[in-house]
Formats: sequence, C-alpha cells, structure tokens
Amino acid sequence: MISRRNVIAGIGAGVASAVTGRATAQSFPFKPNQRYPDPAIEILDPSFAKYRIYSSTLEQIATGMRWAEGPVYFREGGYLLFSDIPNNRIMKYSERDGSLSVFRSPANFANGNTRDR
Repeated sequence: MISRRNVIAGIGAGVASAVTGRATAQSFPFKPNQRYPDPAIEILDPSFAKYRIYSSTLEQIATGMRWAEGPVYFREGGYLLFSDIPNNRIMKYSERDGSLSVFRSPANFANGNTRDR
C-alpha cells in the first residue's frame, strides 16, 4: 500500500516521472526495496538531504506514461491524481484496491495538480 510519506519521498528523490509496476510493460525492472535507508535514493545535492525521509522506500505504482508529474493526494478518498501530459490525461491511483484508471481525458495537457482548502 502506498502512503503519503512514500509519495513525498518519491517526489523528493525526483522519481515522480516513474510513478507503478502493475500496469503496462515496464521500461526497466523495478523492485521495491525493503531496506532503510533505500539505496535507490541518491542525493546529488547535499542541501536536499534534510528532505529525505530515511524510513521510507520507493514504490512504483504505474507505468506507460511518457511524462508524468504533478501528483496530488486525496487522503479522505484514498487516491492519488497525477498528470500524464503528452497523453493529455489525468490518472487516478486508488490505494484501497491498487487500481489505476483515467480520471480525466482530455485534460487540456494539465501540468501539475493542486488542492484548495
């Protein structure tokens, strides 16, 4: 199950574009790591070290996007939305059942997402 902490750690590590190994053919073999700290996370600039969450690992939740970004998490609904910009759609990942679906298409090439209060 993906948690908000894992999503934040993934974004901080610059892996938002490599967002699940469950959907279509993968471009690289991804295996979740259960070691802490996760050796797959490499800090290139020491000033980012303060953002690393050492008790988390990366989890790939989708494949098949050419360029994905802008994740926004809806805790009350238990889902994550992110933009698949070149394919002109917004994807939805449900943490309750692990499903990946198209939330909106066409999405006017949405670049990132956010929530209002």
